[in-house]
Amino acid sequence: MNRESGQALIMALILLAMGVLLVVSLLGSVFTNLGYHRSIECKTLNGYSADSGVEYALFKLYDNPGGYTETPLEASFTLNDRTVDVTAEYQGGGVYKIASAASGGGCGTTTITTYVNLSAGAFSYTLVAKNYISLQNTTVDSSPNPGEARIHSNGNIDLIGGEVTVNGDASAVGSVTGQESVTGVVLEGVSPIEFPGDYSDLYRTMAQEGGIYTGDLTLQGGTFYLGPLYIEGNLDVKPDTTVILEGPVYVTGEISVQGGHFEGKEQVYADGDVRMSQGAYGATEDLPIITSTAGNIDLVGPMVSAVVYAPNGTVSLTNIDLYGAVGGVDIEISNATITYAQELQGREDLPGGYLATIAYTLE
Repeated sequence: MNRESGQALIMALILLAMGVLLVVSLLGSVFTNLGYHRSIECKTLNGYSADSGVEYALFKLYDNPGGYTETPLEASFTLNDRTVDVTAEYQGGGVYKIASAASGGGCGTTTITTYVNLSAGAFSYTLVAKNYISLQNTTVDSSPNPGEARIHSNGNIDLIGGEVTVNGDASAVGSVTGQESVTGVVLEGVSPIEFPGDYSDLYRTMAQEGGIYTGDLTLQGGTFYLGPLYIEGNLDVKPDTTVILEGPVYVTGEISVQGGHFEGKEQVYADGDVRMSQGAYGATEDLPIITSTAGNIDLVGPMVSAVVYAPNGTVSLTNIDLYGAVGGVDIEISNATITYAQELQGREDLPGGYLATIAYTLE
């Protein structure tokens, strides 16, 4: 009996010892897993925070197109108890390098580096035509970096009238006449580029949300605040009239401006022709978009700051200084200075504009 009790005691002691070993091992495993999960959680929060830094940089680039081409974006903020340091540096050709580093929480630093192409699509060109470009007594350049202007035609380009200078490159699916006027590279027989739509459906809806005006609208003398507004008719702006655009304006007929002045970074659409003469449109920091969805655009001096687009018609520019970009089926320009606005790179509201991530690394 005593012998059996002794054996039981020994077995109990052995089981107790094994239990202690199992508990210690289990606790070690628990603490190891706990530490592992805490590390994963920490690194995950770092990753989220660093990714938020990238999104912040993209927002800033879109909010101020071209504003960081010369001076890099630098920012620092706190998120998820992490310190996030963000930089965005222009690499040229519409490409920015964004670096976002998140540190804190006891698990080091997580850095996301990405290269993004903030492209203006077809409007990466100063002049872009589906069929034909003709320049007479005209200078084409770019700002703020002179010498980087580009013109392209899916047909031919003629640079033959008077003093013509293209301070940059020229490319055509067909031929380029007057190549000596081009300071950069001349390419013939290239592949055609794809022309964007005009976003008219979107801005028609946005204009209608502000109200519908039925009939022809004439603005004469003084200052008028316009938009968003959908006009079922024509828009006629008389001399000595200032129109301050507060939203998209869509006109089902024609737009005629004689000596008037427009202000505001907004979209202006007309299904018919657009004719502006002896007035001004926009300022260099605005760059609104003038689109004739089915007609022609005819601008006669002295100054326009805008993107001008006639996807189904001809754009004619005469005696004018234009800051922006021009697109159309045919483009005919005489006695003009056309300066490409490089801040168009990154304009998400441009027809055909897009954002493309071309490289992404996580460390």
